[in-house]
Amino acid sequence: MTGARRQLGQVIGEVPDWKPHERPMMPGSPSTPDFSNPVRLGYGLVALLLGLTGGLGTALVAVNLPAIQGELGLDPVQGAWLSTVYVMFNVSMNLLVIKYRQQFGLTSFVMVFLSIYALAAFAHLATDSFTGALAVRALSGVGGAALGVLAVFYMLQAFPAKLRLPALILGIGVSQLGMPLARIISPDLLDLGNWHGLYVLEAGLALSCLAAVRILRLPPGVRIHAFERRDFFSFVLLAGGLGLIVAVAGLGRVEWWFEAPWLGWALALAVILIAGGAAFEHHRANPLVDTRWLFTGSFFRFAVSILLVRVLLSEQTFGSTGLLQTVGMGAEQLRHLYGVVLMATVAGVLVSAFSLLISPKLVIIQVLLSLILIAVGAFMDAGATAQTHAANLYVSQALLGFAGAMFMGAAVIIGVGQLLARGFGSVVTFAVMFGATQVLGGVLGAAALSTFQVMRAQHHGAYLSEAIVGADPQAAALLQTYGGAFASTVADRSVASLNGVSTLAQQVTQQANILAFNDVFFVIGVTAVVQLIVSLALIVRQAIKAKANPQPAGDAAGAVAI
Repeated sequence: MTGARRQLGQVIGEVPDWKPHERPMMPGSPSTPDFSNPVRLGYGLVALLLGLTGGLGTALVAVNLPAIQGELGLDPVQGAWLSTVYVMFNVSMNLLVIKYRQQFGLTSFVMVFLSIYALAAFAHLATDSFTGALAVRALSGVGGAALGVLAVFYMLQAFPAKLRLPALILGIGVSQLGMPLARIISPDLLDLGNWHGLYVLEAGLALSCLAAVRILRLPPGVRIHAFERRDFFSFVLLAGGLGLIVAVAGLGRVEWWFEAPWLGWALALAVILIAGGAAFEHHRANPLVDTRWLFTGSFFRFAVSILLVRVLLSEQTFGSTGLLQTVGMGAEQLRHLYGVVLMATVAGVLVSAFSLLISPKLVIIQVLLSLILIAVGAFMDAGATAQTHAANLYVSQALLGFAGAMFMGAAVIIGVGQLLARGFGSVVTFAVMFGATQVLGGVLGAAALSTFQVMRAQHHGAYLSEAIVGADPQAAALLQTYGGAFASTVADRSVASLNGVSTLAQQVTQQANILAFNDVFFVIGVTAVVQLIVSLALIVRQAIKAKANPQPAGDAAGAVAI
């Protein structure tokens, strides 16, 4: 842009005379002036509030979806849309939020997006229809896109410059506490105010965030002219494609993959939109997404690795919870289990953050150890029976919670190293990739694992049913036992016998589902082992290359592929 128009990258306004350690890392980020310890503590508490609010925003609906469906009179497909539409809009906003901060400043970014989130939270309380709830969840997804990055910015202010990398991991790690915390507090919230209690909490947290960021504002940064008209065309293509992929993954399991034609059309359109957007970006002078970096071998392997680990960690949100529900345990009985998961996740975040103070080389050890713990936890769960209870999963789920948090911290450091090597001009690419892999990994993980579980349950159910025939003495004895259990309350012997058959069929279905969950856990364990072997091979190859062509320490950190 020339002439009357502002040039791309041109600074807006005056730049303060910062000290070297106070300068923002990039336009759109806050400066980092020196603060007293009480002020740093305040920034840390606000970061904790923002991170927990963002994590709970998604988790409360996902955890309590059956209750919300019942209160609003929704069918399972409509209920699935409530969770999916939030993710669709949330993941798409990563394409714009960075450039928005860069051009309009941190103050506008904070107030606009937090106000949208608070408005959506209060609108939930007045919504009593599916259409209204869908619109509000979409709006909530837009506003929620700011909470995670704000938690990181505030956490960075809470620590001195030498602890900036641990602070980054802590800021990201806070949001990971949302899911186990939602499992713990949801039963009480539903008892106090049905599904409205969930949104009263969300609205209260949103208002608290608004008040907190008004009282303790982020230091100013640098504003530049960041947007081009072509950015919006790219946004429509790429955001539309990502949104459609999320929609297919979120609804495929509910409507079943090959029975709803719109799923296939949506997936085909998603491929066309993303391919068109990537081709358009590839030939731009100032692309929104750096496609040349995105498809390099090291960065592509990095993206696939963290996507796969996020899929594996769905064992905790889908696998263990589904297994315990199959054996008859309700939300109240699972609270202690998720208390253990919460503590393990906190421990994983802290270990990941402060191990950097010992040596940055521990990042690779964290990656490998995380994969080992995921495999161990999954194999431990693969021996579940009808007598398995929440207490039997304390150790395995603690391992998974710890491993997931530790892997996330290590992945962030490796990704930031690659970004520094590439340059901050590709920060949008990194943010989109990281956000998309986490969101899509969760959605795709739940979709893939639940589909596999259903198919294996059908297989085991057919096998068990074939083994139970009337001529089998053991089957006859079971039928007689179950029928006799109803004899004292049902006068008609034929009705009692039918009740016995129904009870046996329920037992077969339960056992088939338990065996299917065991298959899921086993596949997760095997996949984690395979990824561990691949990661080791890549690390060894990288070490051989580094020995042959020595690099500076910072470049080596950025070149590691997992």
